[in-house]
Formats: sequence, structure tokens, C-alpha cells
Amino acid sequence: MPHEHLDRVVPCHLPAHEADDHHGLLTELDEYGAALWLRWRGEAYVELAVLPDCPAVRPGLDGDGCCLFAGHVEQHTWEDTRETASCTR
Repeated sequence: MPHEHLDRVVPCHLPAHEADDHHGLLTELDEYGAALWLRWRGEAYVELAVLPDCPAVRPGLDGDGCCLFAGHVEQHTWEDTRETASCTR
């Protein structure tokens, strides 16, 4: 399935990035501290992955957690300047 179609159905949740890897959140798995993600790269690579939640917490009083997975590249979700999708859909 071409990645243009995937991104319309399951948008990439990573901040603007140079890498070809994309990750779209499908659902939270609260009881495991993880979530089900769809990963894709171009048209040839698509897979489901259960990834642990990013443990980072925003500094300050609100203490919101990062909405991405552990080990993600680039910045945490609160550091992104563009409007991002909610952690939960």
C-alpha cells in the first residue's frame, strides 16, 4: 500500500522529520504502558508494532507525558511547533 494512502488513514505522529520511517498510533494499551503502532517506510515496508510509551514528562506544573514511543527520534510531542494529533483518538 503506498505510504500516501497510509498517511491519510493513520497519520504519522512523529514531528516533521527527515527519516523515511513513519509511525502512526493505532491504540493505547494502558495496562502494559505501551501502544500499538503502525510503522511504514515507503511502499515496501509496513508492520504492526507494540512499543513502550516514552517515559519523558514535560517540565513544569502540568507534567504532561510525551505521546510517542520510547526511543523515538527528534523532539517530544510538547516540543513540536506544529499542531499534532492527540495521544488518544
